[in-house]
Amino acid sequence: MGGTFTSLLMIVETVLTAAAVVMFLYRSMLDMKEEDQLILDDAEAHLAREQATIRHKVTILSKYIKFIGVAWGILAVAILGLWVARGLRLL
Repeated sequence: MGGTFTSLLMIVETVLTAAAVVMFLYRSMLDMKEEDQLILDDAEAHLAREQATIRHKVTILSKYIKFIGVAWGILAVAILGLWVARGLRLL
């Protein structure tokens, strides 16, 4: 039972790590597109809308990255706890 549970935790940990890496890469791609600029006239209003869309995507993605980070940390502590318990022969 313990080996199967540990394997399942490791698989979930791997999936969360892969998801976090993909999200960080996507956020860095969005950050490259984000620019600091001053829109002076209505002809450039589409640029302002594009930048607002990018900022909105980055904000939403940051919330998901925080959630994945917390879940990843909890699973890391659980795996470490199982590893220590096995080392102490408690399980």
